Amino acid sequence: MKKLVTVLLALAMAFTMVFATAASAEDGYKDSITWVIGNDQDILDPQNNVSNSKVMPQYYNGLLGYDNDGNVVCKMAESYEASEDKMTWTFHLRQDVYFHSGRHCTAHDFEATFDRLLNTENPQRYTSNASSFIDTAVATDDYTFVITLKEPKAFFLQAIAKQWAFVLNPEYIEKYGADLGKTAESVDGTGPFKCTQWDKGEVLKFEAFENYYEGAPLTHEIVMKIVPEQTSRAIAVETAQADIGDGVSPDDAVRLDALDGVTVSKTDGNGCHLFQFNCASDHAPMSIPAVRQAICYAIDRNAICEYLYSGLGETPIDSIMAPSVAGYSSVGVVPYDPEKAKQLLAEAGYPDGFDMTIMTSAMYNRAVEMAEIIAEELKEIGINAKLEVVERAVFTSAWASFTPDEFNEKFGWDMFIMGSGGDSDADTLLKRIMHSDDTNVNNYGFYNNAEVDELLEKGAVTMDETERNAIYARIAQITIYEDPFGAYMNLRKNVYALSDKIEGFAVNPSNTMDLAHMRCRE
Repeated sequence: MKKLVTVLLALAMAFTMVFATAASAEDGYKDSITWVIGNDQDILDPQNNVSNSKVMPQYYNGLLGYDNDGNVVCKMAESYEASEDKMTWTFHLRQDVYFHSGRHCTAHDFEATFDRLLNTENPQRYTSNASSFIDTAVATDDYTFVITLKEPKAFFLQAIAKQWAFVLNPEYIEKYGADLGKTAESVDGTGPFKCTQWDKGEVLKFEAFENYYEGAPLTHEIVMKIVPEQTSRAIAVETAQADIGDGVSPDDAVRLDALDGVTVSKTDGNGCHLFQFNCASDHAPMSIPAVRQAICYAIDRNAICEYLYSGLGETPIDSIMAPSVAGYSSVGVVPYDPEKAKQLLAEAGYPDGFDMTIMTSAMYNRAVEMAEIIAEELKEIGINAKLEVVERAVFTSAWASFTPDEFNEKFGWDMFIMGSGGDSDADTLLKRIMHSDDTNVNNYGFYNNAEVDELLEKGAVTMDETERNAIYARIAQITIYEDPFGAYMNLRKNVYALSDKIEGFAVNPSNTMDLAHMRCRE
């Protein structure tokens, strides 16, 4: 115990050199809140950002957004209506919205934003997703914006509430081009906070936008410090060097829960961990469905969750999406059955198993430990799995637009850890990772199943909820049991360590939040 206290004091002194003390406010609340996060942004451009769902909604807004319960709500649109055939959607904009630069925001700015997004000759990261269902997006006057679809889309409102539909300043699009969002100076949104500083890998600073249309944020400044190591983030909150910490580990959660002055927030998210398979057609034996089935049956998910996540309460997933996602249907947790796994391997022509590589990364909570356990379990059925632990930079660079041959020549991973989620609807979540369309850059495992493609396309336009849920239940049955897309593991919790002085902290299932209504007592 004495040793632990000594360590904590030493770390507290170290953190004091890193985290500046917030200035006192006359009203009894801090002017500044310090937040420690594990990963930095890749870019501050909502049409290309894939890093952190917490940041984009602070700098930018769109027509619609999400409340703390994950429901779609109006943001910059005061109201909207759809044509009878659900092909044309008309949005009526607020007239009191300004960019951080002072430019008055109108429907013409949305038109310029969507022109950039839908330009397939100069695509952004989410161009293929948006262009798959949006035909035209035009301003009919200063405060009326009309989106016409190629076909009815069941989850259109959920889709248009996402970050890729956030409005951009056309002047910044022209000025910065492909460099938009690469520096703090190139960020100009309509959100509650302005970006005042971005030192990559170190710090992001948010300053309250006093002219925000929903009212100025309660806290003048939020400072996000990049601290990759989990326990260091927990200690920063524990020693009052930070007010909020992301991604608390199970062990730290148990310890912090017992302390005065600290609260551990654990809420159900809409994401999960999975080990995706490399399904490229010439990538044997992983190209064989029975081999992937065998791997799925060889993993004891209940034991893994109990061992790794007992402090967080994470549980095995029983579908390809969380219960909070529209379109969810349970198909049951894959049972642990090593004998069946051995039988499937033998039927596939691999009675003695084979060698394989599993990529994992510490960027996901307990992912390395999870991969280690899976490797041991695979030994029981004759599969010798070598682990390759990579840094975040290597992990993200792998998802460039490689062909299967290029990917396998450069990396050659047979399984790789992924975080699936962050979406509130099945269509947006699944189509981008499972559909075999050549333009789908998010299908990292080169999954190709004609029935799944057809069902994904049908689910996107089926308006009846019962029928739509049946479609996604069939997709889950195929991609978990018949032709596995990956080994789905556990539902993820959104976990934060908070000072007890924090007020107004709330996180929705997509792990996004409205920081404008958060503050911290002195």
